[in-house]
This record gives sequence, C-alpha cells and structure tokens, in this order.
Amino acid sequence: MAARTLHVRCATWEQVEVFTQRKLRKGKLLSMKVPFAAKQGSQVTIGLELPNEVVIAIDGVIQKSAPVEVEGKTDPNRTWIEIELVGFTDEVKARLRAFQQEAPEPTTDPQIPVQPAAPQRRPLSAPITDDLPENERELFQHLSNELRRLRSAAVHEVFGVPRDAGPAVIRAAWKDLIRRNHPDLVSRRNAPAITHLAEELTILANRAYDRLRQALVSEGRGTVAGPSLQTPPGWLVGFEDISSTDASHAALRRAPNRFERPKSQPGESGFGLGASSTPSPAAAPQQQAAQGSDAFEQRARVMLAQGDANAAREVLAAALVVYPRSKPLRSLYYVASAIAAISEGEVQLATAQLETALAHHEQSAEAARLLEHIRKNGGAEPGIVQRLFR
Repeated sequence: MAARTLHVRCATWEQVEVFTQRKLRKGKLLSMKVPFAAKQGSQVTIGLELPNEVVIAIDGVIQKSAPVEVEGKTDPNRTWIEIELVGFTDEVKARLRAFQQEAPEPTTDPQIPVQPAAPQRRPLSAPITDDLPENERELFQHLSNELRRLRSAAVHEVFGVPRDAGPAVIRAAWKDLIRRNHPDLVSRRNAPAITHLAEELTILANRAYDRLRQALVSEGRGTVAGPSLQTPPGWLVGFEDISSTDASHAALRRAPNRFERPKSQPGESGFGLGASSTPSPAAAPQQQAAQGSDAFEQRARVMLAQGDANAAREVLAAALVVYPRSKPLRSLYYVASAIAAISEGEVQLATAQLETALAHHEQSAEAARLLEHIRKNGGAEPGIVQRLFR
C-alpha cells in the first residue's frame, strides 16, 4: 500500500517556527494523533503547508504507534504515532528559513478588498426515468431476477465496476443503480409486492456501497462525510494534535500487549486449558437468550468443544454473510481454521490463521492462548484444543 500523506497546515509563520523548533524532538522525531490505525515501520509523508500556500513534502517512517484511550476505552479510529522525519534535511530547513525571511511584515501587508462571489444556482438533479416493463407480471419477474443476481454477486459486481475502482467511479455507479431501482419508480403501480422488491434492491445497493466505502477508507484511498465518498488529498492533522513532548511513551505504556497472557482465575493453572470451568448460574439465562450473531458464535463454540472444527467453520462462514462486520465471528472463523490445520499437522498454517484472528479481534482470548501454546510447544494436541472452548 502507498505511503499515507499527513497534511499539517500552518496558518502563521509563528506556527512554522513552533513546528520546526518545539514540535520536533531531537531534530527529526514528531509525535501526533492520527485518525487511522498505523503500524510500526510503515512510511508516511508529511505535507507541511506554509502560510504562503506552499506545501513541502517531508518523508518519514513510523517508529512507534499506540492506540488512543478515551475515557478508559481504546479508540480504534485514533492512534498515537512517533514519526522519524528522514526527509527533514538541511536543504529543507534552508528552504523554510528562506520562505520565512521573504514573508512580508504583518503591518505592511496590504489588505486587498475581496468582492463577494455571486451566488450560483445549483443545477437540478437528473430526473428519475422509468425504463421498467409496463406489464406487472414481467416487472415482478424482472425485479426478482435482478435481486437474485445482485445477492449472489461480489460487492464490486453489484455496481458493475472493477475491483480496484476509485471513489468517484463507485459513487457514480451507486447513484445510477439507485435511480434504476428506486421504489418511487414503481409506486404508481400500487402493487405491494413490486414495491417491496424495489425496496430490497435499494437496501442491497446501499449496503454494498457502505462496504465499498469502508474498504476504501481502511486502505487510505477514500474519505467519507455522510453519504459522500471522495479521494483524499491526504489526512489533515490538526496543529493541536501534534505533541511537543514524548506523549507516545505514555500511550505505549497504557497499550496492552495482544499476546499477553490473561490473568489466571482461581482454579486455573499454566496455559489455562487444564482446569475445566463451570458457568455461573447467572450466565445460563444469557446463553439461552442469545440472539443474532451471539447465537451463531455459541453454536460454533459448542462444535469446537466437540472437536468438529470443519462444521464450526461452515457455521461461521454462513454467519459472516449475515453479519460481515462482526469482529468476534470473523476472529473465531480463523481460530476454527487454525484448529482444522492443527488436526492435519499444518502448524505453520495454524500459526498464520491465529495471527490473522488476533489482527481482526485483539480481544480473542482463545486465539492468544492457543498461539502462545503453539509457539512454546511447537504444536497442540486435539484434547487441549477442545478444552479451550469448554
């Protein structure tokens, strides 16, 4: 993935001086909060915008990263990072000094009156046209076939765009699909079944659009504001988000180690798999009343406790179709895949699956314990794996 761009805007030359002399520690280290998850060792580019509207690109490498805590909870959308600005060379410093010397004095800067721009009328949106069959039976069959086709298609195929399509192409295709299948087009037919099909098509299109937007944002190729989607010029970092001290150390001290062994409860020892645990009476009604994604998760856990990892994996795969954003379900799917790999003697594949499970859901205690056991012992016996879910 290409290096992310962090846009730092300095409105005054005093802010430029503060950035270069106080915000930078040891001459090249910069600590800041960013609105995305950052990994150590990844490359970033600082776009330093000066008051004269000149932007200087400074390459850097993330040396440290830690999640930001808000009211005692980790915010997955914000990260403290420490960047080493390897591109902040003597040549760049000389350019900054030259720009600062050429800057006019505030008292002698002439104020040029700016005429207010004339208000522009926004063009009317394109009218919705009805290109659907006139016969109600044919229309019902057409919408049914379209809904069946889109449900079985990949997300990008719903809009008929390439897999690596950009934000502008995806948004235009989404608008076109909504216009073609909008419920208003069939409202005059006064047929509830046809209206319901049009509503289902609209819901499916909106869900596919949301998934593509989320994928583009996570890859750093798009930004969202409400329903809009556009290509970002770079992440805009507020000047107040840049730390003058080494605040990343405090964040790193608070950040939990995702491979850290959980604290043992009374009656447990070692790896935590040897002693069987008895659920409390208060937990029984909660398990019986589980609904939605929790019901799938409990069913898969029962199968894993019985040693049937392949059946659990099929249940979780079906659950992810209904709940694609559930981190516990996705993490448990990779845990089940790892257990299936262990039963076939593929320890390396199992290790990779467990690491992927923790990447999707860091709070997965089963994945952390099983991965720790495999790394210590070079494998895991089926009996130990089954006791993990009992």
